[in-house]
Amino acid sequence: MRILTILILLIAGFSVTAQTNLATNNSAHADSANNACMQNASKLLDEAFVLMQKNYYRRDDIDWSTLKESARLKLQSRGYCNDAYETINWCFAQMREKHSFIMPTLKAAEYNNDVRQLGITQPLHKLMGTIHGEWLGDSTAYISIPWVSTTDEQICGLIADSLQQLIELLDSRPVNKWIVDLRQNSGGNCWPMIAGAGPLIGEGICGYFIRNEERVAISYKNGMAMQGRQVRCKTSRSSYQLKTKNNTIVILTSNNTSSSGEIVALSFKGKEQVHFWGEATAGFTTANATYTLSDQSMLVLTVCHEADRNGKVYTGRLIPDFPMASDMRNGDAIKDAALSWLKNK
Repeated sequence: MRILTILILLIAGFSVTAQTNLATNNSAHADSANNACMQNASKLLDEAFVLMQKNYYRRDDIDWSTLKESARLKLQSRGYCNDAYETINWCFAQMREKHSFIMPTLKAAEYNNDVRQLGITQPLHKLMGTIHGEWLGDSTAYISIPWVSTTDEQICGLIADSLQQLIELLDSRPVNKWIVDLRQNSGGNCWPMIAGAGPLIGEGICGYFIRNEERVAISYKNGMAMQGRQVRCKTSRSSYQLKTKNNTIVILTSNNTSSSGEIVALSFKGKEQVHFWGEATAGFTTANATYTLSDQSMLVLTVCHEADRNGKVYTGRLIPDFPMASDMRNGDAIKDAALSWLKNK
């Protein structure tokens, strides 16, 4: 801004024609840059529509021609390049789709932990929630499963390792009752969560992704979280096996338990001696896939429903067996109530 001001002062003594020519040239340059920018914005919108029409799980319910025309008019009327993101999110609002969204370029780089693009190494607290464990007495152990906001393979493996090592440490005492806390698990990448919690979830199929007649298993096997036959995350060493096979497990949920946090909750649904305490979950019980657009932003698109290990499909909030409102004014009421209930089991 300072350089521009100096240039204007330097040309102030020239003729009106000179000033007019400069203004015209600057305007033409600005118009050219804006046109190129708007072309890129239109290109992003077109890319998003191709992916949405092909992969969206309710694609047959959408009038794509009308939606696309409305979106183009909206983008052109605003005339701002960054409105491509706003317009794509506006499309999801018209579709009444609450789980899909566009992740801008910088946020996508952070999620993928693209150090080359970011230029820095991100601290772990920006990529994951807190892992916490403790013995609660009376053969009971407590562990929290964190949100995970990265696809970085090395970090995901580290998270899975950390969870299993903590489970092993807690299991070093006589334990046959577990409290698994998902109340602060707002989602992200479910695979390190499942791989890490695997000893508690148990070997084998623990859920499904369902789209029309297609059913893809979610499973845990020997330290690996798998989508069908594809390994999505694994521990760096042999997986841990609980000492006691007959365990009672309490899952704590809240309104903050969302998306991938709900997938982890579903992985326990239908398992014997598992009980849910707390608040209903957020209700994002659909699965997303990610698609990188030409500007390195990322389309996060809902592509299928989710089901538990018995094949039961869930289409909204998960309702606990023992509903209870969150109240942290005098300690942790939900955790205390669950622990008291476990003592009588």
